[in-house]
Amino acid sequence: MKAALKPFFFLHLMAILVFVVGCSSIPKGTGGGGTGGPFTISVTVSGLTGTGLVLADNATDKLTVTANGTLAFATTIASGGTYAVTVLTQPSNPTQTCAATGTASGTVTANVTITVACTTNPVTATIGGTVSGLVVPGSSVILQDNGGDSLTITANGAFTFKTAVTGADVYAVTVVTQPVNPNQICTVTNGSGVAAANVTNVAVNCVLSYTIGGTVTGLVGTGLILQNSSDSEQLKISPANGNQAFTFTQLVPTGTAYTVSIFAEPTAPTQACTVSPGTGTGTATATVTSVAIVCPAVTYSVGGTVVGLAGIPPNNGALTDGSFLLQNNLGNTLTVTENGPFTFATQEALNDQYQISVFHGASTQSQGCTLWNYKGVVTASVNTVIVDCAHNDWTWIDGTKTAGTIAAPQYGSFPSSAPTTIPNPFTNTPGARYGAAGWTDKGGNLWLFGGDGWELAGGTPQDTLNAPMNDLWVCVPFGPDYCQWQLQGAYDPTVVNTVPPTTVGKQIIANAQHEGQGGVYGSPGIPPARLGAATWTDNTGNLWLFGGSNGNNYLNDLWMFNASALSADFTATAGQWTWESSAVSPTVDQNGVYPPNANPYPGARTNAVTWTDAAGNFWLFGGFGWDSAGTLGFLNDLWEYTGTWTFVSGSNLANQVGVYGTPGVAAGTNVPGGRQEAVGWVDAAGNLWLFGGEGEDGKNPPTANGILDDLWFYNITAKQWTFVMGKTTANQTGAYEAQTVVGPVNTTGAASTCGLTVGLTVGSNVICSPVSTTGAMPGSRWGASGWIDASGNLWLFGGWGLDSTGTNGNGALSDLWVYTPNSTAGQPGTWAWIKGSNTGAANGIYGDEVRPYKTFEQWNPGGRSNATHWVDGLGQLWMFGGQGYDSTSTTGNGNLNDMWRYLPYKN
Repeated sequence: MKAALKPFFFLHLMAILVFVVGCSSIPKGTGGGGTGGPFTISVTVSGLTGTGLVLADNATDKLTVTANGTLAFATTIASGGTYAVTVLTQPSNPTQTCAATGTASGTVTANVTITVACTTNPVTATIGGTVSGLVVPGSSVILQDNGGDSLTITANGAFTFKTAVTGADVYAVTVVTQPVNPNQICTVTNGSGVAAANVTNVAVNCVLSYTIGGTVTGLVGTGLILQNSSDSEQLKISPANGNQAFTFTQLVPTGTAYTVSIFAEPTAPTQACTVSPGTGTGTATATVTSVAIVCPAVTYSVGGTVVGLAGIPPNNGALTDGSFLLQNNLGNTLTVTENGPFTFATQEALNDQYQISVFHGASTQSQGCTLWNYKGVVTASVNTVIVDCAHNDWTWIDGTKTAGTIAAPQYGSFPSSAPTTIPNPFTNTPGARYGAAGWTDKGGNLWLFGGDGWELAGGTPQDTLNAPMNDLWVCVPFGPDYCQWQLQGAYDPTVVNTVPPTTVGKQIIANAQHEGQGGVYGSPGIPPARLGAATWTDNTGNLWLFGGSNGNNYLNDLWMFNASALSADFTATAGQWTWESSAVSPTVDQNGVYPPNANPYPGARTNAVTWTDAAGNFWLFGGFGWDSAGTLGFLNDLWEYTGTWTFVSGSNLANQVGVYGTPGVAAGTNVPGGRQEAVGWVDAAGNLWLFGGEGEDGKNPPTANGILDDLWFYNITAKQWTFVMGKTTANQTGAYEAQTVVGPVNTTGAASTCGLTVGLTVGSNVICSPVSTTGAMPGSRWGASGWIDASGNLWLFGGWGLDSTGTNGNGALSDLWVYTPNSTAGQPGTWAWIKGSNTGAANGIYGDEVRPYKTFEQWNPGGRSNATHWVDGLGQLWMFGGQGYDSTSTTGNGNLNDMWRYLPYKN
């Protein structure tokens, strides 16, 4: 650009800017608008609650305002014109005063908005009206205005609240208390508004009203809710009140239809309550109390399980005579035919009592049944009742459940003079011991002699160390399963002319209070103290005793006790021992005398096996002792005693290995290896059975420290041994079934529903699968207890040996087994694990010992060896003491003096 033109251009630009600035300072109305008009005149109204407000602009342009907000006058004003906004008509109902809050007039240069604020003018007005329909005299209704200023009305007609309304002049009339006597519902019309003057048109109309209610029966669940359709009121009903009346809280005006229904059913337990037909609906013309809500009774089955019930032959089958009857609450009689689940036909209602009892015992057994969990309150289905009828059960009869140790000896108990009453439980008991001799006499009485343990309490001084003894006890059964210990001859009054004089009975008690007695050889005499002796009972009922150990040396003396000459009170008269082997010196550790030497005689030994055959002859096998060459070891010689000793088979030398031959095949060359503490039985045919023990197996040289599990059969007619089953090598782990079974394999009837070798099938439904006994076999053991039952089954309990795992090594066992021989003599039969643990060192589970005895399928003696065992006249299996585990094992492995009875099924 040329220099001469620059000043001209600058001056021109400045002139434009001055013009623009000047234009921006021109006045304008609120809201803008064009610079030349016309412009609107608007108002913004606030606080308006009344009606009828009219504003005017310049007196002629009227604007009716009905609500708060911004409105514009219809007429616009040209630029430079004037405006003047005034209130033409103030609002009423309520009366208010409205006014501009700023300048309301002026010259228009832009759109104008004027603010108008309204305030309510305070007035004072009375509030009232008319009550009608109130039942008088004696009834009243209480009204309130604005939540206060209560007014009690006792008559129909006009009413006025005491307090006039002021300020906002708002009123609200309500009924705060409805009339009663009779019940009425009063309703208010024209009851609220803004008072511009005295109010006289409030109308309160009262009509009769009634409660709706009835009764609920049978409710035991929670959550029941009733509903009344007339006002949708819901009412919760609590089961805590049992059968109960109910009433809805809200009244129903006369003539109003109502329907009572179940809004929510109870749960826990679930019930389907109903409104009885014809009671739940109607029209309210009087108080309703007839609605009937019925909740059906909640009932549950009551039952349990029968175990241990004896059946009928063969195979313990189901009862057919209907003799075994159970009752619930002394009624609802149920016939039980076999073991397994039972359920009474009639159910019991929730929260009712149940109590099960035996109404009539089974004809198949003399023992009673013990009921467990037999009474209580029904809160659900009951299936926990156990009716235990004693078969296949161990029962703790007497003695203690704490083992004796050197630190805490377990002494015997017997009163020094005859008691006048029999205590319950029995308190007489031999001291804790193992290796005692045992017999059953012809009357079924259980005899016990000696063993190693603790003497009768009362001696001075009292021994604390255990030692062999020679006390003689008898446990006299009475009733089906009672057995009380008596110290034989302890109350014999026969005078003994000593200084000072004493009696035979006192001498017997004094002898029983000491250990390690030397005895008297003669006739009469007294056997010296010992353990591990061999025993027999002859056909007349006398008791025979052979050998054993005095704790240091071994014996081979033979004694007889005249038990057959004694009466049932075995304390009144002392029996007589006779030394039957006077031709043999009563010295200890004598060698055996074998053919061809004259007068054969077994050598001194302990822990031999004995049998009595059908002819009453005595048999003796093995043990640990002296052979013909003066060697001390495991013996396998078999002897028969018929008044003189006859060497039958085996070797005259100790520590001979077994010759097993072919399993199941008899042979003259077969012979068990030398052993001690084996178990023996005699079957119904008079054949001899032998199981296990400690000794020599079939290996050569034999396994050191061998414990055996071989089962042998000896035919006394053919004079041959048969190896039946087991292993020919020692130290075998037990092979147990997947679960215990309830009896021998031929127990297929009423023995149980589960635990049978045949299983249980009802119709086509398999309830319980068969328990397989294939391969089942007790582990190797010594010192076990053995019995034979009336059916010829062989029973085995405990001993010291190997359990199911073998990981514990040797241990005191508590398992009960039964062997059912094959119908072909000598062929393998079947072992079945019946009760107890399949691991060693198990504690005993005892019960309470109080008569009448309870029986429970879970009780079991603790693991033990060298117990004394018997079979009584009823076929019950008995066991006393031994060395093993008590109820807690807090004292460790000790000597026991607990007496147990096991009742097998009869098959």
